[in-house]
Amino acid sequence: MPAGQMGERELLDAAVDALARRLPANWAVEKQASAADSDAADLVIKAPGGQTLLLVEVKTDVSPRDVEALMGGPWRRWRRQMGNQPILLVAPYIGPRARELLVEENLSYLDLTGNTRISLDYPGIFIETQGASQNPRSTKPRAAIRGAKAGAVVRVLVDAAPPYTGAEIARAANVNEGYLSRILDTLVDEGLIHRERSGPVTQVDWPALLRRRSQALDLFRPTGTYRYVARQGTSVLLERLRGRSAYDRWLPTVTGSFAAARLAPVAAPTLLVLYTMNPRELASEMDLLPAEAGADTVLIRPDNNSAFGGAQRDGGIAWAAPSQIAIDCLGGSGRMPSEGEALIAWMRENEGRWRYQSIRELLADTSDDEEWPT
Repeated sequence: MPAGQMGERELLDAAVDALARRLPANWAVEKQASAADSDAADLVIKAPGGQTLLLVEVKTDVSPRDVEALMGGPWRRWRRQMGNQPILLVAPYIGPRARELLVEENLSYLDLTGNTRISLDYPGIFIETQGASQNPRSTKPRAAIRGAKAGAVVRVLVDAAPPYTGAEIARAANVNEGYLSRILDTLVDEGLIHRERSGPVTQVDWPALLRRRSQALDLFRPTGTYRYVARQGTSVLLERLRGRSAYDRWLPTVTGSFAAARLAPVAAPTLLVLYTMNPRELASEMDLLPAEAGADTVLIRPDNNSAFGGAQRDGGIAWAAPSQIAIDCLGGSGRMPSEGEALIAWMRENEGRWRYQSIRELLADTSDDEEWPT
């Protein structure tokens, strides 16, 4: 029977079979009547040295919002009544964001596409497998969180504290409301924002949203990216940038490792990444050497002006906004993702230093921005 047509009992039976195949040969898994619901069942995992009870929640369909509701309701009661008994969520498919929420709460899960994570202290076992990254049963078209327009929407949602209406977001991100509506629907489905029907956005999980955006980002994409070696090193290059005239709104803007290290240092940065409207002209002015391998400087021409949004000028240098830096580091290579996580930790502790308290503040601060040149 296809997973999409299974009821809860069939799903649990399929989960028992899938789990049994992943356990050691001398282990077993059996159903047991549920203490919470006489019509349902939990699972007992038996090992040579003992056994444990897994409290089971079976859902024929599950979203991040469902997981959050379960955490705040039934599962909280289960933990209060039965101590730290392990909990297992079973569904035909469990999406990436829902799995992240489960891992954060140290809850186990199993879906029929192969996404599995079972973590038990006694008998001690840890199982983790990867299945589908998208719901194979889904027929609902979803807007991708990739591309320059999606990036602009994400930046607005992160940089300004809610609540705000769709019209306000569309204005701040310079996108049309039809496109925005599709993006917001996707973010609601993934549990990254809270919005009552077509009302205002009331909550934004901005750290998760930064991570989600970075997954759709190829920072060093072939188009619009230019790699160089600074003849006298990146430190000298920064000093030369510091001495440039500030006549141009679209000043070369530092992002990536050097910008992250300014706020949340992890290690001495080595790769200098700059957003600039004119990569080749800047490379010529700064006497940079083209390099396919061993580059220490990367110049990127962004697809819209959101990459420059919120940049701060300090000491004659334009530094990208923390949200842009975090996205770029998380979507980068080498140790850049760990630098991005360190920056997110700094952002959590210093939210008042970088985030607008309302979208009206953001709009007021950007009302005189120039149009993006073509």
